[in-house]
Amino acid sequence: MAICIAYLGVDAVAIPTGIISAGFVEQYQRKSSISDIKNADIKEIAEIKIDKTQAGKTVEEIEETDFVSIYLIFRDDLSILPQKDTMLKLNDIIIIRDGN
Repeated sequence: MAICIAYLGVDAVAIPTGIISAGFVEQYQRKSSISDIKNADIKEIAEIKIDKTQAGKTVEEIEETDFVSIYLIFRDDLSILPQKDTMLKLNDIIIIRDGN
């Protein structure tokens, strides 16, 4: 009888405690890895306003000459997802990331 009660005590306390603590550890690791990624990306992402020297060029030309990746173009009140043949206009704002 004592052995059965001992096993029931382990089942009732130890197993749920292990499952709950594993969940806490998983959430902690997930949140810490997300914050590490955010901090790393902030250093590599930039916002640039297109001037006369870059106006009229395509996204592909800018990416090849400056070794960057263009992720978004802000034009007036629009957000444009860039295609390789998208022409950049004066005063566009582009969101880039270092291509290295």
